Amino acid sequence: MEGSLVLIAASLVRKRALMAGAWTSGSLGWISDGEDKPHATIGYEADLSNQDNAWLRLHYQRNGEPVDYRVRLVTSTPHYGRLRWWFICPLVRNDGGPPRRVAKLYLPSGGKYFGSRECYGLTYLSCQESGKNRGLYRHLAFEIGTNEKTISRLLRELAQQCDAFSSRAARGEPDCRRSLA
Repeated sequence: MEGSLVLIAASLVRKRALMAGAWTSGSLGWISDGEDKPHATIGYEADLSNQDNAWLRLHYQRNGEPVDYRVRLVTSTPHYGRLRWWFICPLVRNDGGPPRRVAKLYLPSGGKYFGSRECYGLTYLSCQESGKNRGLYRHLAFEIGTNEKTISRLLRELAQQCDAFSSRAARGEPDCRRSLA
């Protein structure tokens, strides 16, 4: 799921993009660490004036092609009151089941539409890590006096730093370290 754009219903409520009883519109952007400008932007329009027929329209460009569609919204009432908004995944399920009610929608690289993690078959990086690495992590942890989780976290952070460095190098940006010669 790392690398996907993510829409989170609760975040859209906090940002007032989703407001019960109202129509809203605007744009949303995703900014990478260390960047000033969004690397992705989408436009939205939301109509929550009728709770039984609420929707979020998304419009953006994917590989130069315009994409424009609506995502149904539904609510539930948690025990603490108020409303909780959910997306109905706009993608067809592989198992032919009914559409899923989800809190998050993902747009992975190569995808055209936002959809649920299940529809795209996305998993968390921690779920993808093979058990074959556990022995190595355990050995490293023992050698340096820490635990397997710390080793795993440090290796993930190192991989992210390498990816960020590679991205900067691919854009022709200089390395942040400079020699003082």
